[in-house]
Amino acid sequence: MIDLNEVIDGLEYVNDCIDKNAYYNPKTKEIFYSNVLEYEDSEEFDDLIENSIVLPSKYEINEYSMMEDFIETIQDTLLYNQLLIAINGSGAFRRFKDTCINFGIIDNWYKFRDEKYKELAINWCKENDIDFKE
Repeated sequence: MIDLNEVIDGLEYVNDCIDKNAYYNPKTKEIFYSNVLEYEDSEEFDDLIENSIVLPSKYEINEYSMMEDFIETIQDTLLYNQLLIAINGSGAFRRFKDTCINFGIIDNWYKFRDEKYKELAINWCKENDIDFKE
């Protein structure tokens, strides 16, 4: 059984890194982080993958999509439009966060994002038949 918070931490870590993946080893019941480039021996990497379950990648997590979903919950038209503008183009994450801070809804965003990570973690555990505790 794995602590759901460990899975969530793994997802957040992967989302923040450019080239790291997170894996769950059912034998040790631990999550560890790695990069294919860290393994010069492809057999070693193959064994690692064969005996572990990979957590969703940064692209599967898709925090940009989370921002879009959050925006859809906003009732205030001005704020809604400001957030839509903020997520366009380069620097979208920074502008989105700054807009949330300026409008005093940053805590709402973090709560929403945390729930999305929790959903991802629960779904991953269920898809991989991994018992978890909250």
